[in-house]
Amino acid sequence: MNRKDDIIMRKNIIGMVIVLFMVCFVWSIASAQSQEDSELQKFQGAWVMVSAEMDGKKVHDDHIKQSKITYVGNKVEVITPHQHKEKIIGTITKFDTTKSPKEMHYVRSIGPNTGTPVVAIYEFDGPDQYKISFHPAGKDTPKKFGSKAGSGHIWHTWKRVTK
Repeated sequence: MNRKDDIIMRKNIIGMVIVLFMVCFVWSIASAQSQEDSELQKFQGAWVMVSAEMDGKKVHDDHIKQSKITYVGNKVEVITPHQHKEKIIGTITKFDTTKSPKEMHYVRSIGPNTGTPVVAIYEFDGPDQYKISFHPAGKDTPKKFGSKAGSGHIWHTWKRVTK
């Protein structure tokens, strides 16, 4: 094999490595997006509140009965009188299903702390109930479910509205 053939062979190998790398990269992005879509799908629809705590105190039953949340795509509309008198609207930006408990990242576009990224932990109890805990101002991410006095954390349990 002469020098010219050696150079051509090296270029071909480099080209194949680049193509293989690009295929793997695109596949990993598609796979991650598929996992995100699958997780997002679990939340779709309307939910009613079952229970809630805020900053270590049980939320009043009247507020629980008035609370609801609706997921349409990555958009979320929340009515929770213990947080805000008006509807809260947000966008889910990311899920991290590798963490335990799992994490949901979102940003409110209407309501308190608008524009502040918030990381919540969540866990499903079957397909029709889940719990979520977060700091509404995004100051920290809870490590476990609940809300201790002075933490500022909120803990909700939601049940899917079935027809």
